[in-house]
Amino acid sequence: MQFGVMFSSDDLRGTSPARRAAEHVERAWYALDAGFDTLAVAHRYSLGPAAADERGQPLSTARFQPLVLLAHVAGQIGDRMNYATQVLVSPGLHPVQLAEDIATLDALTGGRLRVAIGLGWMPNEFAAFGIDWDSRGERLDELVTLLRLLLTEEVVNFEGEHFTVRNATMVARCEQSPMPPLWLGASAGPAIRRAARLGDTWAMSAHTPLDQLITQQAGYHAELARLGKPRPAEQPLARLVYVAKDRKSALREAEPALAEWYRKRGEWGWSLTNGRSDESLHEVIKAGRWIIGDPDDCIEQISMYRDQLGANHFIFAMPWPAAEQRKRLETIELLGERVLPAFRAQTAESAGQAF
Repeated sequence: MQFGVMFSSDDLRGTSPARRAAEHVERAWYALDAGFDTLAVAHRYSLGPAAADERGQPLSTARFQPLVLLAHVAGQIGDRMNYATQVLVSPGLHPVQLAEDIATLDALTGGRLRVAIGLGWMPNEFAAFGIDWDSRGERLDELVTLLRLLLTEEVVNFEGEHFTVRNATMVARCEQSPMPPLWLGASAGPAIRRAARLGDTWAMSAHTPLDQLITQQAGYHAELARLGKPRPAEQPLARLVYVAKDRKSALREAEPALAEWYRKRGEWGWSLTNGRSDESLHEVIKAGRWIIGDPDDCIEQISMYRDQLGANHFIFAMPWPAAEQRKRLETIELLGERVLPAFRAQTAESAGQAF
């Protein structure tokens, strides 16, 4: 099993970008020291809408763009960790530029890059790039198909409704052969079937409840079988995590953070919460949306995802924008000290039994 940390997430606006960048780098070093395998960065172009209405003030946070931030961190940490986008949203992506950037970043990371791409679901982001909402699925099909050709072929000719290249040859080349693993993020039936058809694996959504993931995975496996493709060896899963040294503290601290997270996203329609903005902490835990509790609780919940989904590459997101740097670092340390070793020990024991 591998474990990753979303070391870059929502931050409050108004803070110094240079300071935030330094804090991201500090988190990355802590993740390395804590024994994490992967550093991941989420992606958004615009959180919009910008104006308040009867629902109140919209969420207003800041982020860095993933490929640039990963390159910056990789320049310091090198090839001692994996690097992942989790996930790139499609509206602003062009396959030629993306292919060149991916190949460059794969070289800078020593061939340790994983690229997750998803359709995206915020209408304002598609509008910002002049992308027709109804054509977004077809456009992503073309984007991923052409991206793979550009990264694996010497000369590419491709003609589609959205992208066309003739006699295209890449300037940059990947360190990995033929290209980095391509994860396709998806949380709806057609997108999950696309992941089976075009991706190397399906990146399961951080916000989908466990019971839905089980159903969706059955559909994913059925589509792989229909296509005559094997099940992937790597099964990534992102989960939002809140851990403290004792369960009472974790639940007490998590409740206001979780309430704000779902209130804003539910009211503004920014998260797939079944139209609800009032999910209780108990309901979220029961549904398996978050990993919450003390280290033993986290071990139990991670084991559940592993056993029921075959998940073997966990990406832990710590999404609360108002959290102090100290809290984020303590979370990384606690996971590294009390949670990850349990699974390292299980892996070592299993390996020993194999001989």
